[in-house]
Amino acid sequence: MRKSYTIIFALIVLLSMAMGVQALESKTIERNNGAHASADWVETNDDVATYTYLSVTETDYGTDIYVSIWTYDETTGYSSEKYGYMFTEDNVFSIDKKLNSASLSEVEIDVSEWYYDETEEYYTFEEAGTLTVSADWTGIGDVSKGSYRSSSRDGDYVFRSAENSLSREAIATGLINGNDLGPSSYSWMNIFKSAYMSMEK
Repeated sequence: MRKSYTIIFALIVLLSMAMGVQALESKTIERNNGAHASADWVETNDDVATYTYLSVTETDYGTDIYVSIWTYDETTGYSSEKYGYMFTEDNVFSIDKKLNSASLSEVEIDVSEWYYDETEEYYTFEEAGTLTVSADWTGIGDVSKGSYRSSSRDGDYVFRSAENSLSREAIATGLINGNDLGPSSYSWMNIFKSAYMSMEK
């Protein structure tokens, strides 16, 4: 009888171990550290206003860069926009941990253009070559801290996320195709640490 109990106990232990391994295989944890800097520039020349936006986000995977130049003519009411995006694993972006400064070294971004064709009298879209972009940020004011937590459940599926961040307002300067954009109208820097966990029971 004692031998039977020993065998049953051993089977229970093995079954528990198998279930533990199966549960472990259904649990995923992802951590990511990153940094972000963005800037807006506004220029007005007579009745033509130009709005330039630059965004840089660096994560463990690489760096995402987005640029947009939107032009509006108050006289004609027509507008146009050049915009482009690139992802690179090259070390093109640096940021100070205390958010005192950040820098984007010179990169070339393929862009498209959306504009009003006066000959055809409709808006059209086409590839528009490249833009050479670089920028620097200088932190101003205080550093603010932020944190976020969330948890959700759908049946046997559980998802949790958390993020801690530091943010600081900044003044940015930039060059696009050698043209000095001057000081930014508004700009921002932040660094963040995030974690995600998904588990299916």
